[in-house]
Amino acid sequence: MKRLIILAVLAFGCLPGFAQVEEPAPAGYKYVDSVIYHAVPRVNESLAGKSVYEALPSGKVKLHQSAAVRSAVDSQIRKNKTVQTDGFRIRIYFDNKQNSREASSESEQRFRRLFPGYNTYRTFKNPFFKVTVGDFRTKADAQIALQKISRFFPDAFIVKEKMKFPVISDQVRVTVDTVRMLVPIEPPKPANE
Repeated sequence: MKRLIILAVLAFGCLPGFAQVEEPAPAGYKYVDSVIYHAVPRVNESLAGKSVYEALPSGKVKLHQSAAVRSAVDSQIRKNKTVQTDGFRIRIYFDNKQNSREASSESEQRFRRLFPGYNTYRTFKNPFFKVTVGDFRTKADAQIALQKISRFFPDAFIVKEKMKFPVISDQVRVTVDTVRMLVPIEPPKPANE
């Protein structure tokens, strides 16, 4: 059994996709890290918080159902608006010094400039000022974002919090990602110019 496991590990380790070896750049080119913004699919905010009955075009669709069914659906819609679930956020600031109010505000503003696609939450729970960012359904999603965020906020860490997941809206337009691009190297200019 041990031999089988060792052989499987060696076989997978030899596959080309598993080893991340960066190729050298071709002559006249270099690799550069670049930030890209992906457009987020938008949802019409006029429908947010409405029941299916309010969203139907009036006069075009006739709906025949019992009052009990309509009451049950309305009850579930009201319940869904208040339900909070476990999720993950990234804490970028946590302190209780004299200047923590201003420092937490500065951290939040800096984060918004660097990462415009994430929600930010600045809170005070005596005696600490906290700034958390993002709304992640899984810890894996939070860890991916943490890798990008920790470059600018090295003390950032993941926290588990109760949250209502936001509706995708016109307010959140982009997600941020980093890519490695191959760009030409500019030829050196002559010294006499």
